[in-house]
Amino acid sequence: MVGIILNHDLDCAQRRQRLFEGALLVHTPRDATAALADHAIALITEMLSAEDPERAQFALPVDQFIAKVGPLKSRFTNDLQTKKLVREVLIAFGCDLETTYFDVPRLRVVPHGGYLSSGVSYAYKAHRDIWYASPTAQVNWWMPVFEVTAERAMSFFPEYWDRPVENSSADFDYGEWCRVGRTMASSQVTEDTRKHPLPLAPVETRSELRIAGTKGDAILFSAAHLHSTAPNQSGLTRFSIDFRTVNLADLEAGRGAANIDSRATGTTLGDFLRASDFEPLDAGRWASPHQTAGSRP
Repeated sequence: MVGIILNHDLDCAQRRQRLFEGALLVHTPRDATAALADHAIALITEMLSAEDPERAQFALPVDQFIAKVGPLKSRFTNDLQTKKLVREVLIAFGCDLETTYFDVPRLRVVPHGGYLSSGVSYAYKAHRDIWYASPTAQVNWWMPVFEVTAERAMSFFPEYWDRPVENSSADFDYGEWCRVGRTMASSQVTEDTRKHPLPLAPVETRSELRIAGTKGDAILFSAAHLHSTAPNQSGLTRFSIDFRTVNLADLEAGRGAANIDSRATGTTLGDFLRASDFEPLDAGRWASPHQTAGSRP
């Protein structure tokens, strides 16, 4: 059963267990999450050269917006201070820094309306992260940078937690994505032609859930949850931060959410860094996600 758990005092193992069972965990702001959002705001304001970055799109042609947002996203992801602030978030949530690994954080930029929905501002269709070759033991962390409303949030589809979706993940190889897909982002303007794994049948929206938070809130969910970018009709650009974590104990024990419909090849585990010292995870030890179904107690 999928439920929303608000501000429960769970230790790291308990938290991961709830997530592997399908829960959505929502936490209101902590000093560490607010600091990460403030860091993003400083970079956004500087690189967009705008006093009101949520409205910057209305003063820029699309090509100029892309020219600013591409380097902004790259700088946020690769900045050492960003990684240090993510580590502080993990400390605040009681994670063991020696066994917790995180992938580089992303800054997502979703403009209002039909201004731009591909490339650097790709609007993700309904998907599970495991369709992109993420491990079943992965925990997703999502945080709004500015206040989010239902008109510019993220959509979850809880009824599909244990319901397979026909999809094209069998055509997705993570190695090819790294070689080709990522480098094409800035060239995708009117249409995104990259090989994203997509549903092959309509996704019913009767259970669609959007959680509207504010700066410093954190939503945690399993890589196996079906979710998408909600169409932004709010009149403002949406900025959000996300990163992912895995714990060595889960990888070694084969714990994680069940893989009910992904056939992606490769693995994202090579992107993960040890929280204590940012050393890469030895991805060669672990099988591709579709080869291990995980467990759902």
